[in-house]
Amino acid sequence: MSKYDQFQTVMTEPEHLCAALRELGFQPEYHEQPVHLEGYHGDKRQETAHVVIPRRQVGGASNDIGFFREPDGQFRAIVSEFDQRSYGKLWLGKVSQFYKEKQTVATAEQKGYTFLGREMIQTAKGPTVQLRFGVR
Repeated sequence: MSKYDQFQTVMTEPEHLCAALRELGFQPEYHEQPVHLEGYHGDKRQETAHVVIPRRQVGGASNDIGFFREPDGQFRAIVSEFDQRSYGKLWLGKVSQFYKEKQTVATAEQKGYTFLGREMIQTAKGPTVQLRFGVR
């Protein structure tokens, strides 16, 4: 049985977290009340989460990946040691990047801007994502 490790995030909005995970090819489940994560044997684990990526989407011998929403609103990622080979800190960085993009687009649209697209540009510090907006 693989032990779960937990990583604090700055993500607070479940709709943007789920959208970020969908951008990465997953179909996350959102639960108002946390549910137990499932281990690779189909066993219910002690750890609970509000946002769950079912193990069948993670890999054949994988465990569920979860995000538990703390009382302060921030999500804590819960990833097994086994799955951290593919879904560790680098992957969580990608989740955070897509989360921030989804959050930025939603905020801009609330202020009356139209999202025109996403582009990778080369800067002096390396490649970076540029979001393009227009005025309605």
